[in-house]
Amino acid sequence: MTITFKARVLLELGAELISSDAVALYELIKNGVDAGSKALVVSIQVVLQPSALRALEEEYGEEFPDFNPDEFLKNVSSKVDSLAPHEARSVFMARLGRPKTSFAALDALREACFEGNMIRIVDFGHGMTKAELQSCYLTVGTPMRLHQRNNAIAGSARKKAKVPLGEKGIGRLAAMRLGHYVDVISSVSGESHSSRLVLDWRPVFADPDLDASALDFKPHRHAPKKVKAAGTELIIRDLQSDWTPDKLTMLSQTDLAKLADPFKDSLSSQFLELKYQGDDFIIEGFPSHLLRHADASCDIEYRIKDAKGKPTEPRLTVTTHYSFYGRDETLIHEGAHLRDIVSHSVKGRTQKFKEQNRLPDSDEVVAALRTLGPFSARFHWFNRGRFKQNNAKMWVDSLEGFTRRWSGGLLVYRDGFRVYPYGSSSDDWLDLDRKALAASAYKLNRAQIIGYLRITSEDNPALHDQTNREGFRDTPEKEALRRLLRQAIIADCRTFLEKVDRENKVLDAAGFSEVDTRIASNQQAALDSLRGMRVRVPEESDTINAVMEQLAEVQDAWERAKQALKAHDSEIERYIHLAGVGLMVELIAHELARSTDEALLLLGNKKTAGSAAQLDVLKSQLLTVNRRVRVLDQLSIPGRQRKYVHAIPELVQTMAEFYEAKAARHGISIRVKSEGRSAFKHRVEKGQILQILDNLLSNSVYWLDRRLDRNVKPYIEIAVDSSRRCITVIDNGPGIPETTGERVFDAFYTTKSEDGRGLGLFIARRLAGDNDINLSLVPPAGGVHHGFELHFTGE
Repeated sequence: MTITFKARVLLELGAELISSDAVALYELIKNGVDAGSKALVVSIQVVLQPSALRALEEEYGEEFPDFNPDEFLKNVSSKVDSLAPHEARSVFMARLGRPKTSFAALDALREACFEGNMIRIVDFGHGMTKAELQSCYLTVGTPMRLHQRNNAIAGSARKKAKVPLGEKGIGRLAAMRLGHYVDVISSVSGESHSSRLVLDWRPVFADPDLDASALDFKPHRHAPKKVKAAGTELIIRDLQSDWTPDKLTMLSQTDLAKLADPFKDSLSSQFLELKYQGDDFIIEGFPSHLLRHADASCDIEYRIKDAKGKPTEPRLTVTTHYSFYGRDETLIHEGAHLRDIVSHSVKGRTQKFKEQNRLPDSDEVVAALRTLGPFSARFHWFNRGRFKQNNAKMWVDSLEGFTRRWSGGLLVYRDGFRVYPYGSSSDDWLDLDRKALAASAYKLNRAQIIGYLRITSEDNPALHDQTNREGFRDTPEKEALRRLLRQAIIADCRTFLEKVDRENKVLDAAGFSEVDTRIASNQQAALDSLRGMRVRVPEESDTINAVMEQLAEVQDAWERAKQALKAHDSEIERYIHLAGVGLMVELIAHELARSTDEALLLLGNKKTAGSAAQLDVLKSQLLTVNRRVRVLDQLSIPGRQRKYVHAIPELVQTMAEFYEAKAARHGISIRVKSEGRSAFKHRVEKGQILQILDNLLSNSVYWLDRRLDRNVKPYIEIAVDSSRRCITVIDNGPGIPETTGERVFDAFYTTKSEDGRGLGLFIARRLAGDNDINLSLVPPAGGVHHGFELHFTGE
């Protein structure tokens, strides 16, 4: 049995599936571009807005016994769009005639609107013959463009054809979103006549039971060609939405100006000519010169091939240029670190989900690093707050409007043309705003970002558009792209900007002391001068005394400010210590729960009492619980811990024992080596040293579990050198790339994607400094740091 379907299916693919007039226009414009047209003209004429027609239909929808034609014509005339061409308005009113009844009046009004309101889209491409209109244009889902695309991609380097923008064969149905009557007139070079095809969709909208087979659209020979040029003219009537100057302004700024990649050519979208009510409507170019005022920019490159086109290990390179402060940073992610970036499922994945919304598994996303294909992105960040404070005139005169029109995230361009809706104000597919709102100063929110993401059909074949043209289909490659971009923007770029801001805004202890000295010195000099003046000019004693009192008040205010700053610093230190405790307690609680569960399971087994092996296992579990409770006990001392002299090797052994069970589960061996003969003691806060060691060991276990080489047995080596007074923690995991280096100690910087907080090593270094310990990376080997060194200084 053959499949049959109702004609309304075509409406779903056209009028219903297309989300906006802008997307509908873009689909029709893409058809012209694919036809080889170097220029397109879109003309819009509306004599009576559709909303006004609907209002008149409601007003005159019933038969009026005392219908007055003159009042009707006056009413209609008052609603006619004053911007419509004079001739079009005259023809429109003439078509109304002088109807005798309200029903006749509405019939005449509808016919006048049908003729007077229209959208014309003209391209100058290769056109279509009568046969092509029949075989291709009337074939829904025709694979013609798909074959062209595949052939273009498969072509040799010397004979690369232009890759078509469309491939589904349903873009022409987008015209139904704009109007329910479509007139297609097309001509090709070498033929004397043009061909015409009329698509009247109004019966389909009126009758949902109409079979598709009942539609009898046939192209026919049209009028002789006046010129030899080829091309296609699309005339859309029975318009469904209003078209006003405000709508056209918004459409041109937010959509039409962004159709072609403006970052390559600021006039890239000027191939499109827009006319409204007979007059030219300007599509503004991209003012690229304003980008030089950006506070910072970020370049993102993803490559899976070398310069010669040979496959290489996937690599993500993120370069941030903070031009306002003249600082740059380049980070490179590859190997296990890159895999880990994309291996984390997004938050909320464990919640109940619908099958159609199912996200790719992490293993699939990791594998997609190979099939995603290379891409490049660049964005510029404008610090709105700084401009408003320091250069309000420039902000109001130019930058405010510029960022409002062009911001919204990354505009996505494939083969030079935009992929909707990415980069629009309503789309936040990277969740940048949610992250920005949780950060200080709302840094890197989409309202302050102007930039692009570039892909190609050839290099990124797995990034397919959805049928509704609203973004890419949900595939592992799309999720890999999303996670890579979030790492680059949120973890790499944003944390670098915040780091530079802190370095330039925080007054260090030396600077603070210098300011304090200068204030005290200058105040004393001012007081001495005032006392001398009071002796020389006694009649001004009262005024001088008042000035001296004001100086004293300034000094009091400065002293209060110093106390507030000290209290603030103390609070920060306290919160940092508490955060460190919290991170460690979270880990201990997890491990403690696992140990107690296993111990209780053994106790509940009746065979345990009579089995020596089971009793040994139970003893081992209880010893593990005991070790974890002992570590937890070190963190539960009320108030601020005090420093005492401790034997450092004993603390190392405590943490090594603490991690034995966890390491064993992951097949990791922990080795503790002691070097030197002298006693190794140091005055420290015991709980804080345990926190530092915990963070280092936790990181080692995490990355060893994600190593690429599974043939080598993983290990962690802790070397305690009493003669050098240092501890070295290394492992044979992927290590820390030399390009990342010291960034691992920055607050909130992480490559653990959704699982990472970026606080562990930051807090560990702060705690180390409080205990006269230098925490640093071990020297790199082969471009990678494989561990950390704790060097105890002082006593």
